[in-house]
Amino acid sequence: MDAIMPLEHHFLSERSGSSDTGYAQRFGDWSSMQYLSVFGKDGASRTQTFYNGETLSTRMSSLRQAIIYVRENWKDYSLLMADLRSYIADLIGDAYNNQQLQNYLPIVLTSFKVWNSEIDTVPDDEGLSVIRLYTSKAGYDQIFRIINQAFRTDDVAEQQRRLRCVVFLIELLNIDLFNYTLRKPATHNFEGTVYRGVIFSDDQLQDFKVLAARPVKERYWAIPLAMMSASTDRNVALKHFAGLDSMADDTEKSEMCHPFLWRIHVIALQPRYLQIYREKFPTSVVSTICAVPIRELSDYAEEDEVLLRGPFFQLVCLQEEVFEGRDRPIHVMDLVMLNANRDHPSTMQLSAEEGEKARQLFASLVGMCRAEICKELAGLYGLREDATQHEEMFRAAMAKLEALEIQGNW
Repeated sequence: MDAIMPLEHHFLSERSGSSDTGYAQRFGDWSSMQYLSVFGKDGASRTQTFYNGETLSTRMSSLRQAIIYVRENWKDYSLLMADLRSYIADLIGDAYNNQQLQNYLPIVLTSFKVWNSEIDTVPDDEGLSVIRLYTSKAGYDQIFRIINQAFRTDDVAEQQRRLRCVVFLIELLNIDLFNYTLRKPATHNFEGTVYRGVIFSDDQLQDFKVLAARPVKERYWAIPLAMMSASTDRNVALKHFAGLDSMADDTEKSEMCHPFLWRIHVIALQPRYLQIYREKFPTSVVSTICAVPIRELSDYAEEDEVLLRGPFFQLVCLQEEVFEGRDRPIHVMDLVMLNANRDHPSTMQLSAEEGEKARQLFASLVGMCRAEICKELAGLYGLREDATQHEEMFRAAMAKLEALEIQGNW
């Protein structure tokens, strides 16, 4: 049986004669990520994902265990790297000889990366090789293939090995991003609006319409172990839809190809919230590697790329909008994500009890900050009932924070 071509690849082949474009792979890809997505509190969608339904808790637990294993065994770096080399060689086979991969992958697989703690220190891997691998077309394809294959097995022992390899690879990327933001202050604590242009099928579009109809507190989705490219230039996203209007007279094609613009509002954790956390847990590092501008490192610098790492989105609204130069309206999804997390080895230095206290405190602060921004956006769009629900979410997060203080949870 012939392999089924993902919708966006099928469309691009018809539009341009080739799907071999870096832009299409990173800025408009959904087929590689939908399987790794968590939709709402139960993870459910019309598309089967790794986290669906009753498997959500178990699989998130497996992922956390893999992260803990890698960080607790970081002293065995050479063994972790050897396992990753073996896994990638088995997985990609002859593709290993791809010229683009040869430009970056051997460097990644022989690198020794360390988290920088001071601005004036120089990392061993000055080339930021994992970021550069990601921005190449071949690298993007293979990284996502590695991640997807790690999840697609029912063999618990094999999945454990694969998850550890993937977590180690993502940790190498985390280090690159962290060191880069430390060295380049302009990339640190990024805030702004970024865009993605994705072509959806009927079912894929329906997934998000269902999500948008849920109560505000359930209107979120996340991609816990993935990278996503977006652009600060809306036109970069819109150009992905070039040619769709010409298909309007072809009912079958126009019904299966829905232009879908993601307008992502990236916000930083407000200083007053960050100060509360740092006063309670001064040794725990809060990084801003969730959204990092990587224009100067990208193979496609003209597309003003921002790399979103493991994004968690709150969906504010989904509506149709008309843009200049286009014949048909486009579905637009407004999302909010925070550029702040505790994904840093310093979390491992806390005791189990202190680590849980820190997690609860950070979750409350992030919840308050996100609810404030979402309430403001909902108000701007005239969604008064939604704004009220966001206010309720803010008050719930604040009540949890106050309860933690009363209980003396730190």
